[in-house]
Amino acid sequence: MGSLLLIVVIAALCFGWVRASQRARLRWLKRLDLPGVWVWDGHDGRLILSGGLDAGGYRFADPGGSVEQGDWVLKGHELHLTPRDGAPTRLDLRLFAEGKIGLHGPGRERRVYVKARGNVIPLRRQA
Repeated sequence: MGSLLLIVVIAALCFGWVRASQRARLRWLKRLDLPGVWVWDGHDGRLILSGGLDAGGYRFADPGGSVEQGDWVLKGHELHLTPRDGAPTRLDLRLFAEGKIGLHGPGRERRVYVKARGNVIPLRRQA
């Protein structure tokens, strides 16, 4: 009987820990607020993220006129990009303040993006 009680207590603790972790992740994702238009601070580049809070489609438009499109997934503090015509990339994501993030990775070293505030969020992927 004592071992059954111990198993129930351990299961309840595990359930509580998993639930608290899920709530903390959801708060983090809502604070990041990734879907929308992000403008490269001090440059003409744009990053457009569509989809849910932790995955969806993306479109990078660099000042040089090059455009990259594909899918993105947030895993921990890394933004995983899978372009339609290229190799996957992992970028370190840092939240500086509400509406201001930093991305660091191959080809995008130490870029700071500021969220463009507006009432329009792209819901469909652009072809």
